[in-house]
Amino acid sequence: MIIALIYLVMKLIWWDRFPAGMAPMLIGMLFLGSVQLFFIGFLGEYIMSINQRVMKRPLVIEEERLNFDQKDENVKDGKANEV
Repeated sequence: MIIALIYLVMKLIWWDRFPAGMAPMLIGMLFLGSVQLFFIGFLGEYIMSINQRVMKRPLVIEEERLNFDQKDENVKDGKANEV
């Protein structure tokens, strides 16, 4: 997209050095290429979000819990009445 804008500015400044019909074709081609790259990236992000949901990994893996009571751990394990 930036190259297309640079080419447009150059075409406007040095209009007599460029062949007729070349600027619109190049600008259109570069613009459509940048739109395609954007949507390919968007599609990749969508596929990765689907992949993460399918794998069903936990959001967080706990190594150890700090500052939690023993009572809280028993409730988590379903042993609330044994405390």
